[in-house]
Amino acid sequence: MLKSIINLKDAQIISMSEQKTIMGGTPVQPAECSCFCWDRSTHQKVTAYCFAYCPDGSVPGIEEGSSGKCGPVVNPKPEI
Repeated sequence: MLKSIINLKDAQIISMSEQKTIMGGTPVQPAECSCFCWDRSTHQKVTAYCFAYCPDGSVPGIEEGSSGKCGPVVNPKPEI
């Protein structure tokens, strides 16, 4: 599915401010940051948003191989 999305005809890369508009103004996590939560009902890891608590209230873990640089992205040249 990812290849289908990447190869869409006339697809465009959108700016951080556009991503924040789509995501409701929440911080956009960096691409090299990947987090997870444990689903206690299935005992499996599930992908999670790094800037929010897991459904059970715990803090998400950082996936192995992730850079760990999961702080909010600071745009050095904010759009006006």
